[in-house]
Amino acid sequence: MAKERSYDYFWNSENDRYYDADSMGDWLRPFFCNGVFNGQMQVTANNNMSVTVAAGYGYINGKHRHFLQPTTLDLETASGTLDRIDAVILRRNDTERRIYLTIVKGGNANTPTAPAPTREGAIYDLKLADIYIAAGTVRITQAEISDTRMNDAVCGWVAATVNEIDFTQIQAQFDSYFTAYKKNISDQYQEYFAAIQEFKEQAQSDYNLLLQAFQTYADQQEALYQDWIAEQESTFEEWSEGQQSTFSQWRQNQESAFNNWYLNNTGQWTSDFLNWFNGIKGIFSTDPAGEMILMIQSLFDIIYSGTIPADLITSDGDELITTDGDQLIAFWTIKTSETCHC
Repeated sequence: MAKERSYDYFWNSENDRYYDADSMGDWLRPFFCNGVFNGQMQVTANNNMSVTVAAGYGYINGKHRHFLQPTTLDLETASGTLDRIDAVILRRNDTERRIYLTIVKGGNANTPTAPAPTREGAIYDLKLADIYIAAGTVRITQAEISDTRMNDAVCGWVAATVNEIDFTQIQAQFDSYFTAYKKNISDQYQEYFAAIQEFKEQAQSDYNLLLQAFQTYADQQEALYQDWIAEQESTFEEWSEGQQSTFSQWRQNQESAFNNWYLNNTGQWTSDFLNWFNGIKGIFSTDPAGEMILMIQSLFDIIYSGTIPADLITSDGDELITTDGDQLIAFWTIKTSETCHC
């Protein structure tokens, strides 16, 4: 058994630090798991009463051996009546100071059991395979071989020992912290919820007061609006009545003025019409057609004479007369064509 050491591989400066083979084994032990290296040292059948273990590395409690060549192991003759299971063992023997391969023979039985690896005293076994040897068997096939290299309980692959970190202590510390934290958060939440509830009630109360004040204000404004509407309606009715009276008076005045104007001008219009009519009658006398011919002939005479007589008047419309009282007349020359056939 390895001795306990707490100072491996410090410098031996005063011959107080001695190291042996176990020192190296103890140094490797914490870093690797026992077993064979992945995929190495497989047990195969030889189609007879022997098996072959492939080359490879085996590691047991800080010691290892490299099998450079495959190793053939012979099996004992099968029982004629009973079955058995033999085990292919990789053994560390501290008494012999070596690691080697061997066959551990199982007991004959109707229902045999596989030998367990020995792990006591100077012996520490790794089981590479179980071989089922039925009664009367004369050769072993691969079907009778059960590979146990991957079974960590009896062998296993060599691997780093720290494949998982133990968080038990950290988990316990975290659980304690989380429990306290959860309680603290719960207490804070209860306080927060109570404060929110109080705030909600206060907000509801304030809202009710605000709603009541608004309703009072709305009622007041409604009353003021109704009063204003009534006042406007009364004012409009008074104004409308006043406008209606004013319009009636204005219409009467207009009708009276028109009647007066019509009556005042009817006599003048009648007189003017009669004068015009009498003038027409004077022109046409009793022979309108003859009078018309004479007037046309007079116009022809004026045209053929080449002059048109016209009374002279001032810009104010007054007639120009001589000192003797005669009307001044101007004659305007008319240019006519010699071929005119008017």
